[in-house]
Amino acid sequence: MNFELLQHQREGIEWIRTVKRGLLGDEPGLGKSRQAIEAFDGGRNLIIAPAMVINGGTWHDELERWASNPGNWTVLPYSGLNARVKTSKGGYAASSELVEAARGHWDAVVLDEAHYVKGRNTYWTKTAQQIGKNSDHVLAMTGTPIPNWAHELFTLVQLAHPEEAQSKPGFKAKYGNYWNWVNAWFHVELAHFGGQNNRVIGKLLDCTAECYLRPLTEPCEHYHFFMQENLGQQFLRRLREDCLDLPPVTDQQVLTPMDTSQRKIYKDMKQHYLAEVDDQEVIKWTDGARHVALDKISISPWLLNPVGEPKGGKFEQLRYDLAGRSRPTLVLAHYRDTVDACVRVAESVGASAACVRGGMTGRQQGQAIQAFKDGKLDVLVGSLETVAEGLQLTVADMAIFLETSYKPYRNEQARNRVHRLGQTRPVTIRSYVTPDSVDEKKRELLREKTEDQIRFMSAGDFKRLL
Repeated sequence: MNFELLQHQREGIEWIRTVKRGLLGDEPGLGKSRQAIEAFDGGRNLIIAPAMVINGGTWHDELERWASNPGNWTVLPYSGLNARVKTSKGGYAASSELVEAARGHWDAVVLDEAHYVKGRNTYWTKTAQQIGKNSDHVLAMTGTPIPNWAHELFTLVQLAHPEEAQSKPGFKAKYGNYWNWVNAWFHVELAHFGGQNNRVIGKLLDCTAECYLRPLTEPCEHYHFFMQENLGQQFLRRLREDCLDLPPVTDQQVLTPMDTSQRKIYKDMKQHYLAEVDDQEVIKWTDGARHVALDKISISPWLLNPVGEPKGGKFEQLRYDLAGRSRPTLVLAHYRDTVDACVRVAESVGASAACVRGGMTGRQQGQAIQAFKDGKLDVLVGSLETVAEGLQLTVADMAIFLETSYKPYRNEQARNRVHRLGQTRPVTIRSYVTPDSVDEKKRELLREKTEDQIRFMSAGDFKRLL
């Protein structure tokens, strides 16, 4: 492996040291962790990161590799900023780790996957802001500065401008009031639900209809102006294609047609669908007593009645692909029961496999990821929600998507777990697609729509998916 710093990393390190407080928004896979370590090496530093990233060993590995003295670095999960311990009097108090983090002086605080602090009123956001005030440097890092809504950038803007976030006698803080800031930049309307004071925040004020049609990877000029006015030189973002000479990546679409019985079930079920817009599912079938995502039927009817070994649909294709593999493979799915079924499929062809998904403890997730990175597992199956962020899984040179997320950035980040800095082999991305189903049509929709539009789809738009 080449340990020499790349040009974009050298420039990033100099920028980090210069700005004091900034947002590093490099695309995933450009080595943000190393840049932070090299920039602050030698000081007493704190890293706050998602528990999943910490349990997966990412920061342990990076500090061992790049820090001159890893013992100078403290690593805490965001969830640890909520930590409470029971006192002798029966009450609860902050943990000793949290007290040390909040009261101590840090040379630098690094917020990894910094979009975790987008919630203005969450305890860990407020704690992170308080910790930042006692630090010489604050570096927020995320490959998705705006994962959902542009107005969620407010807390990161406050972190970058602590003086302008605090009102003082005779001084009105520029970033002191959320709604003043929102009204200055966004379309705001009263909602038709939730009470008189409930408001819906829309696009940037100057955005036109043409802006809505631009893909997320190509922001409009109004977005650039918004970022410049609020962060200016305190925001740095570089793209992978401009910085890295990575091994080639081949995208393969594998059609997995429904058989006669599966097609009949799907046809019957889509007559009674329920549309939902959230982070989990969008199209469900309902009989009044239960809900089943139509996506699952497009995978395999076995998911309706999971008895015996997984069979049918995409499971048969996965079984075929894994049987012919001799290299570690990453398999990605959306639903928890699909993840579990994929592990069973891998084991049915003699492969060693484990999964990473919701419902597992941090320790269980970390052990599975480390075993895969150490070459002790043939297959790691991950839910898109848990695998999309912060993990380095370049031991694999193939990623297989059984399902995709309705969040475009989550799909892109998941593929970047294997195609990133440190990958030495050509990479193959295989996407299983069930023709003439919601599975195929939602992919078409993702190519046409931006994330904001997906959340405001009409009933007519949903019909297109069926």
